[in-house]
Amino acid sequence: MSNNEFTPPPHYPLINTQMMTARELRETLEDLWEWVHEAEMAPEHVAPPDQLIQDVRHQMSTIIKERVDRHSDEPGRSAE
Repeated sequence: MSNNEFTPPPHYPLINTQMMTARELRETLEDLWEWVHEAEMAPEHVAPPDQLIQDVRHQMSTIIKERVDRHSDEPGRSAE
């Protein structure tokens, strides 16, 4: 098997966080988190490159920042 056989990350890199609803942000973050978990747990011979995993984690960070920004002006609300 080669590295190319691991399922590519969902949504990546076509994510524009500013154009997404709060629900889309949450669901996309969940999808990406699941992919990262599976990628990190995969056997080395099928796992995606470490750089791709880091790129997806960076995208997750961007989503989290957008969620926090949207809720920062609402008292008592958090992004989680």
